[in-house]
Amino acid sequence: MNRKQILVTGASRGIGKACAIHFAKEGWHVFLNCSKSISELQATADFITKETSGSCEILPGDVGVPSEVGRIFDQIEMSGSGLDVLINNAGIAWMGLLTDMSIEEWNRMISTNLSSAFYCCRAALPGMVKARQGRIVNMSSVVGLRGNPGQTNYAASKAG
Repeated sequence: MNRKQILVTGASRGIGKACAIHFAKEGWHVFLNCSKSISELQATADFITKETSGSCEILPGDVGVPSEVGRIFDQIEMSGSGLDVLINNAGIAWMGLLTDMSIEEWNRMISTNLSSAFYCCRAALPGMVKARQGRIVNMSSVVGLRGNPGQTNYAASKAG
């Protein structure tokens, strides 16, 4: 049986977790990714294994770092077939005045919320083009359109 495969970044909770579980319930093989919340990611994997007809594999790593994206996609390639769907959902928030945010915090937010989508798309596209099929979903936020007090940085990254 040739199962459809999907990578969901930011799959440890919220929208990413819901997407991962949805596709697993449809019988897909789900690659689960997050950077920090590994125990929550493992709980999602346990749920998928016990409660759905799908399968999964945990691929932890910071998708805001190009070399880690390369490692994640190398592991996907070693699984034997490429991705059918990529969901770029990884995201972080920082609440506070923009003037209080450090350069390092700004760069981390842009890397996680914006650059990660570029890095993952760039890694997924060659296989999708070769297979002549594939879908990419880039998650954003209404905050990227309307803004929120104390979230100028998050709004800028999500608008991108």
